[in-house]
Amino acid sequence: QLQEICRGQVNGLRSFVRSMRPLEPGRAGLVASVMRIVEAFQRDSGILTSLTIADDVKLEDVEASSATVQVIREALNNVQKHSNASQVLISVGLTNGNVDFTIRDDGRGFPFSGAFNLDELETLRMGPASIKQRVRGLRGDMSIESRPGAGARLELRIPL
Repeated sequence: QLQEICRGQVNGLRSFVRSMRPLEPGRAGLVASVMRIVEAFQRDSGILTSLTIADDVKLEDVEASSATVQVIREALNNVQKHSNASQVLISVGLTNGNVDFTIRDDGRGFPFSGAFNLDELETLRMGPASIKQRVRGLRGDMSIESRPGAGARLELRIPL
């Protein structure tokens, strides 16, 4: 049992260290960066992960913001650490000059039920603090919908 616990901790630590690596500036567009993160997440976590990118998303030339990519990394890290999910669905789209990300899992959800936007999450002191802080810093918005025992949905809207 101790060996299993140690293996789990080592895998978690490796995943965390990998997630903290900075982006190589100018080396990848936003879509390519997100694709690499999703591939690494699925490989490291063993959680079945699906990435859907809307046909109108042509972000190959948009330089990946390290803060935006870090938000995605943190969200997936939280899924791996806390959700006990077996499946994660990620979608990327564009709306009125914003890039929209949706991350949905079938795990245990947050300890609250309902849907809350960024202002409500901050007022109620709910949700992941580091993600909320980064989204605010990007002048973006987010919402979390949770059904305890039935998964969670994180929506991010980040201006380009």
